[in-house]
Amino acid sequence: MESDQFDAVWWPSGQSGRGRLLPYEDTFYIYLKVSTALAVRPTLVFCKSDDLEWVDQDMGYITSFKEAFFDKGVWCNFEAIDLFRAGDPISIELDEEEMLTLAPIFDKLCASLESTYRYRYDLVRTYIFQIIHIAIKINLQQINIVRSPIRYVRLTTCGIDMLARIKLSPNKQ
Repeated sequence: MESDQFDAVWWPSGQSGRGRLLPYEDTFYIYLKVSTALAVRPTLVFCKSDDLEWVDQDMGYITSFKEAFFDKGVWCNFEAIDLFRAGDPISIELDEEEMLTLAPIFDKLCASLESTYRYRYDLVRTYIFQIIHIAIKINLQQINIVRSPIRYVRLTTCGIDMLARIKLSPNKQ
């Protein structure tokens, strides 16, 4: 069941004051950590459950999902993206504009889970892909890679392939 394979909350209020956030085994996380301290920039993090670094004072959006939430072909495409090849947690510091771009996507993602819309998990996958593409774009800008047409064609092909695989996958209900 897809509801067991994906979750998203705003921390701390999303956990109803239960306290410490516990990582689940064999789970992947995408979180947008926001700090109240002015000197600390918001951070977008991609990690596995073993690498989750979240303390009670942290706040932000947390999404967690199992590999089964995505079609096998789509998951293989994740592994093909340069951003995810390192295997270690990926942490991307954001400026104000990037934060203003990502926060509404996380809002929509959380709102989708509360809706009764039949295809809400497909919508959630779309939001995750959007977050991933924004992260790739930010990462490319931050590491100042030479803009190569071949790189963009590969990235676009990967995105189109992921979209096609989702549309072609059988409806799981």
